[in-house]
Amino acid sequence: MLMLMGIVVLGQQTVSGTVSDAQSGEPIPGATILIKGTDTGTTTDLDGKFRIQIENETDVLVFSSIGFSAVEEVVGSRAIITVSMDADITQLGEVVVTALGIERDSKTLGYSVSRVKGEQFTKAREISVADNLVGRVAGLNSSAPSTGPGGSSRVTIRGNSSLSFNNQPLYVINGIQMNNDNLGSVGKWDGADFGDGISSINPDDIEDITVLKGGAAAALYGQRGRNGVILITTKSGKSSQGLGVEFNSNVAISKINDFRDFQEKYGQGTLGVAPTDQTSALNTGLTSWGAPLDGSMVTLFDGKQHPYSAVSGDNLTDFYETGATYTNSLAISGGGESGSVRLSLGDLRNSSVYPGADYKRQTINLDASYKLSPQLTGSANVNYTKDGASRTKVNDAPGNGNYAIMFLPPNVDAEYLAPGYDELKNEIRFGSDAFTTNPYFAANRFITETSKDRVLSVASLRYAPLEWLYVQARIANDFYAFNATQITPTGTAYRPTGGLDLQRTVNYNETNADFLVGINKDVSRDFSIGVTLGGNLLKMQQKTVEVNASGFAFPFLYNPGTATTKNANVTEPQKEVHSLYGSVELGFRDMLFLNITDRNDWSSTLPSGNNSYNYPSVNLSYVFSESLNVPWMNMGKIRAGYARVGGDAPVFATSLYYGTLGNAINGVPLGNVDNNVPNPQIEPLQVTELEVGGEMEFLQKRLFVDLAWYKKQTLNDIVNVGISRGSGYQTAVVNIAEIENTGVEFLLGGVPVKTPALTWTTTFNISNNKNTVIGLAEGQDKLTVGESRNGRAFIEHVVGKPFAQVMAYDYMRDDAGNLILGATGLPQAASELTSQGTGVHPVTGGWSNDVKFKNLTLSFLIDFKYGGVIYSGTNAIAYGNGLHKATLEGRGDGITVSGVDAEGNAMTSTVTDQNYYGALAGISKLQVYDADFIKFRSLSLTYNFPNLGNIKGLSISLVGRNLFYIKKSTPNIDPESNYTNGNAQGIEYLGLPTSRTYGINLGIKF
Repeated sequence: MLMLMGIVVLGQQTVSGTVSDAQSGEPIPGATILIKGTDTGTTTDLDGKFRIQIENETDVLVFSSIGFSAVEEVVGSRAIITVSMDADITQLGEVVVTALGIERDSKTLGYSVSRVKGEQFTKAREISVADNLVGRVAGLNSSAPSTGPGGSSRVTIRGNSSLSFNNQPLYVINGIQMNNDNLGSVGKWDGADFGDGISSINPDDIEDITVLKGGAAAALYGQRGRNGVILITTKSGKSSQGLGVEFNSNVAISKINDFRDFQEKYGQGTLGVAPTDQTSALNTGLTSWGAPLDGSMVTLFDGKQHPYSAVSGDNLTDFYETGATYTNSLAISGGGESGSVRLSLGDLRNSSVYPGADYKRQTINLDASYKLSPQLTGSANVNYTKDGASRTKVNDAPGNGNYAIMFLPPNVDAEYLAPGYDELKNEIRFGSDAFTTNPYFAANRFITETSKDRVLSVASLRYAPLEWLYVQARIANDFYAFNATQITPTGTAYRPTGGLDLQRTVNYNETNADFLVGINKDVSRDFSIGVTLGGNLLKMQQKTVEVNASGFAFPFLYNPGTATTKNANVTEPQKEVHSLYGSVELGFRDMLFLNITDRNDWSSTLPSGNNSYNYPSVNLSYVFSESLNVPWMNMGKIRAGYARVGGDAPVFATSLYYGTLGNAINGVPLGNVDNNVPNPQIEPLQVTELEVGGEMEFLQKRLFVDLAWYKKQTLNDIVNVGISRGSGYQTAVVNIAEIENTGVEFLLGGVPVKTPALTWTTTFNISNNKNTVIGLAEGQDKLTVGESRNGRAFIEHVVGKPFAQVMAYDYMRDDAGNLILGATGLPQAASELTSQGTGVHPVTGGWSNDVKFKNLTLSFLIDFKYGGVIYSGTNAIAYGNGLHKATLEGRGDGITVSGVDAEGNAMTSTVTDQNYYGALAGISKLQVYDADFIKFRSLSLTYNFPNLGNIKGLSISLVGRNLFYIKKSTPNIDPESNYTNGNAQGIEYLGLPTSRTYGINLGIKF
């Protein structure tokens, strides 16, 4: 689209005007205006304004700017020309950031790369950048455990490559390799999610994200790139005159999703009888096997009379609060011919839906670059983040406010339990089980707090003595100081004196120093060559101090110095990796490109004889459209790549270490050794990957398609395998596992509608990854990596089956399929676990859309996942407690069960409904469900105000996130309710309910 406005004048004179973005209306600084056929020209200033002297009315002005389609206009008799430039989508993505921050033309790449613009993270936003990647990149699977704001994320690219260790990609922020370890996670018994590294990044600072998917793309990053790499480039100042100011403000509220569909016909009690006094009410705290609800008055746990009616329907909305998130960012930037600078300040304040829980994050980002001479440039970036959170426990009942509130009988209103404690701060119990904590007491009195200060910094110098030669030196550092405190308060029913469960302090520092020498030269008209040589030194140091204590001298004072029992543990892991690497790219006639890379690492965590390992890769790109010259095809390319990458062992895996217990006998300190047998002969794991694919763009990129197929194999995976307890140990470190990932990725997009007033841009992606366990140790056919709290479901890697199998107990049957009943006539669970499917969805995808009508833009994302299953602890408990709607069948009449006894004789018995469904609660196959879903993930409606004088841009957006499921198959729970970001995917057990978010976003640029 080109809009021209002219003012008629007589004779020759200076021509002036403004150049702006046709989509946003914002001025385009630095645009070039040339008189066609000459070298005479000028550029626009920070406000998009220009002034140029012409000699003839027939002169043609050529307007150009990177990322926009060039515009030509005959001046004629006009003195003022206003030009609106369209984005040139044939240019977008042509230059991409690849491994080690090297910029390359996208057509030369022999592997798949995806880019996501920063604006995708700032409207219908998530607190963590990683959670906003869901549905946007083919082959990338993003999910967030149900643990609350500031929790960790799980991101995998092209499946899982390790059975026991990290499968998440490497995050590189402006060249800084960031540690993304989970700082505290949920186990079988209980726990809390203490967050990860990527949650420290302010979305408002992101310019764009590049996803390097395959081994060929990430091989130059060595061992840390074996799971793919996510490159995040933050915003920087522009080399234009003047000062720019940006302010963004976002306010969002969150409401929980209540997926319960429990029965409301029968109330609290047992064997069909309602409570008759306070004692019987306490003895049946969460049991809903009472009489039919009739509105009569009954005595409950508090000794008071309450109506025996269905009053629990609003329990979740009464207990959980309306969450709120306030996000404000201010950025000041400027620059000139010699350099640029940008300073941003960010502040996020979240109050969770869980009572008393919150998350706060403050960020400062400073980016600066300066041209010290025509050949020497320097740049630096510092990102400081301070965050703090009050978190909720999840999973098991003790201290977990999410547990009891879910299962209160239909006649028990949540408000009966508030505030959860008496005047002496002792827990108000509502049942006889002391380990099922009053939800209000858990929310109001239990303490789970974390805080973290993090500094990511990088500085580099680049010297280019020749146009085709450069030398670069860079040093990057990742430092954080982390603290976590978990307290069981005085007055807790199951521990009246309270306890300091955890006081953890972590200081982590990692330094990466590297150098690069680059050559890029056309050696002839037909041939070009690019050579990169470099090296890296990684040094990591960490110190972790953990303290726990109990038996305090004073109530409510959790000082270890006053405790009768206390333990302390200090660990100080260190690691060093030396690396050399290089690449050679050969180009022929700008259509055929061959790239060969190699890297060698020497790691301190491997034994000296096995600590050197090599990563070669080769990839080929053929741009066949250069030779076809088809008018309607802008670009056509086929590509292929092969790489071998790998990884070292965890720290402390090669030698036996001992520690002290903090106690002594007769003055002699007590100590112990780890229960894991080290392996002094451990070898690096290896991952090989073959990838082929193609890209095509048609009709000025009104239509584009990208297709990839890959096969990735892990050899010598390092795992901890179980061994005989008679050895005195529990596990041993070995190289045994083989894993295979085979998959396809498909991307289709374009601009179906493009008129001066209306533009519709759409993108659809889908991927299917088959992740198979090929082999374990000799004689071993499975490896357990997770277990539900009730011990009825497990996550196991099973030879010949997909990664992370959900294992559950089926009915016990004889060879003819008859139920084998127990002595009491009840169905029994089989003695062996059976596989129910994978807990990781093999099929993922998304459909994103932007519909722009004049100054109004509607954007939405629908994503989907298929092929996974999930075990629901919530539904298992609902079966046993009489809340599940399935338990209505046979209520009050007894249930007739037919089968055979242990000797195979026919057997028929009538059992109580309570005992029957109690037995079914332990037959865990019944609580495994398809976790497939289609979700309306995000929606935003944005209005960009045009022509506001000194205000360069003003926009306001109405946004929504995680709005609703178009399809799901899991009763009473969210199919995305995993509680861990580790490899034990496929178990749900009383995490924080998921929530939907609505908000408004304001953006201003000066």
